[in-house]
Amino acid sequence: KKEERTKKRQGKFHNRIGRFLMEDLLVEVLLDDGHYYEAILTDVTDTEIVVTFENMLTVMEGRKNLETKNYPFAKARLPPLKDTTGAAPSYAEGQEIEVDCTLFGYYRATIKEILIDGEFFSVQHFNPKYPIVTCYEIVPVDRIRVPNPNPPLTKDDFVKFHFNVPMNLRDIAKKYRIHKDFQVLIGAGICRFEPGSGVLVCISRADWSKKAAYELIECHFNTLREKAEGFKKLEEKAIQLRSKLIEEALYKRRIEGTGEEYIHVSTSEQSTSGLGEQEISSQLKRTEAEPMLVESEH
Repeated sequence: KKEERTKKRQGKFHNRIGRFLMEDLLVEVLLDDGHYYEAILTDVTDTEIVVTFENMLTVMEGRKNLETKNYPFAKARLPPLKDTTGAAPSYAEGQEIEVDCTLFGYYRATIKEILIDGEFFSVQHFNPKYPIVTCYEIVPVDRIRVPNPNPPLTKDDFVKFHFNVPMNLRDIAKKYRIHKDFQVLIGAGICRFEPGSGVLVCISRADWSKKAAYELIECHFNTLREKAEGFKKLEEKAIQLRSKLIEEALYKRRIEGTGEEYIHVSTSEQSTSGLGEQEISSQLKRTEAEPMLVESEH
């Protein structure tokens, strides 16, 4: 029970850190309707960003085949910094604001009237597609914010680098969350293995991430080697256990003299194979749940 509680705490810690790192990759993208929509950056090129409008939980789960789209840097910006002071912002009539719409986006508007002691606001906004149409809406205070002051993105806002993964580690490098500890240590929002090119791609907004990654990458590869050896030994033990169970089943049938050796061998092979796979699965989960210890001389 103590080990289970420890694993749960480690899992919650990694999820919190993972969410913190993912928030580092949140951007706001300007779409054709003139509104900015929240998106999560998945890749960066020299001229564009690649984003997904899927929710953060879906991205954190590492789900494949996410729907992504490319946008030029000029059409994206970083979200505004969160206010850590706890002070409520003050608004005035005629002030320009941004209103949170229901689809994780923001549109520009102007406050026309303050209602119910500042709990609600009557706002006026314009539709870029139909400039002659003026829209009015009453919104609560928690749906408005001061206009985002951040300028359009540039390629310098993100740091992207990669490492060639040794051939003998590429199979284990494909495993889900196998690079999570390394990602946390270097403060990267993205740390994924690309099987086609055989490289480990990292993307971060922190300048120090690249230096930290170069210092720790060999330690990470050593950890992958140790885990690969552990997986190999578990598989060998499972094969030995399977063979032993098959031999015991054969011997038992011969003693009983049922005359159905072949049929029962086939059945026992299937059942023992299932037992072996269950044992491997549980052992692998325990191995992957162990925290990666990295020592650096720097």
